[in-house]
Amino acid sequence: MTATIVAPVERGAIDVTGQDRASYLHAVLTQDVEALDPGRWAGALHLDARGRPLAVVDVVVLTDRIVLLTQDSDAARELADTLGSRTFLADARFAARDVAALAVRGPRTHDIAADAGVEVASSVAAEVGDVVVVAGQQRLDAVGQPDAVTALRQRLTAAGAEPADAAAVDAWRVQHGIPGWAREIVAPHLPEEMGLLPTHVHLDKGCYPGQEAVARMWMLGRPRRRLARVRLEGQADAGWTTGAGRAAAQVTSATTTPDGDRVGLAYVPATAQPGDRYGDDDAAVVVRDLVGAELPVPGQDPAVARRRDRRAG
Repeated sequence: MTATIVAPVERGAIDVTGQDRASYLHAVLTQDVEALDPGRWAGALHLDARGRPLAVVDVVVLTDRIVLLTQDSDAARELADTLGSRTFLADARFAARDVAALAVRGPRTHDIAADAGVEVASSVAAEVGDVVVVAGQQRLDAVGQPDAVTALRQRLTAAGAEPADAAAVDAWRVQHGIPGWAREIVAPHLPEEMGLLPTHVHLDKGCYPGQEAVARMWMLGRPRRRLARVRLEGQADAGWTTGAGRAAAQVTSATTTPDGDRVGLAYVPATAQPGDRYGDDDAAVVVRDLVGAELPVPGQDPAVARRRDRRAG
């Protein structure tokens, strides 16, 4: 995708207030929330005791509150009810709210946003009027009151963003190897299998629900499978599977690039390497790269020898 697009998307928001908001979220999410200064944001997961995903959020730290951005309003209400009912003596209050949202994707995202009056760098969050904005590499998301989000979308379009729809945003996600909720972020997969350790987990932040399972896989045992960006051949499409057990490959998302190439995301064997092919003459996937494999993992101590590495050696 060479164009920069803007599209309305579905998101939900939870305002978290109270003096203990950061420490409480730090204790229940996979991310090092206490290390995030106002004006910063990061992805995080809420896991069950076995390390399986219950929710995925963007944690946005503002001066007066923390905003958790979810995939939709239903998820926001469910997560607010869950976390808000377990605060015990902590001063942390959760309020889900319905919001309008937009997504900007493409190489000129930050230039166009600046021309539209929103100057934010990658990994930075800001509150611009009634809109909360989070920026990443070639991407920007904004949530807020419908009138304010509509006005921002109009300014972004006037500044050069091409109007699009949520399907185009999802196609960008697939092409860039970003796991999606209920597609790739789904039980029974653990964060390492989903490629989310570099972006959504801090290994040295302390305990949280599911931390033991995450640490055990990291230190002792290799994941059974890994999420990969793949090239699709023949009849391979979303939902297609081949093989069984540890040798299985399953396509979770698929799209066609502007150049006409069919690509997707797929769970492949943990031993997979770029170029490996799974399938037959009728349908197959070819591994392009493993999601998250080339990124550093926050909290990793290079001085600690993992048992899994000693076995591999």
